[in-house]
Amino acid sequence: MIQVSLTTLLFIGMSVGVALLGVFWVIAVWKERRTENKARADLVHCRICGHIYENGENKTVSACSQCGSLNEPTKPKPI
Repeated sequence: MIQVSLTTLLFIGMSVGVALLGVFWVIAVWKERRTENKARADLVHCRICGHIYENGENKTVSACSQCGSLNEPTKPKPI
């Protein structure tokens, strides 16, 4: 039998708990960023009027819904 003092046992238990919380937090942040990037992938920023609209048809060139200018989809700026 391994002899472990009560303080060591509590320290190990708390360390494991904090480590698990950290892992769950990192996974949650990673999933949130992934879904946010997928949602923002279809957005197009108009170069003329600054309007942001969705390019649902994934065309290489789409017309702005406000001013009608043609815009190419570019990678959106990070939040």
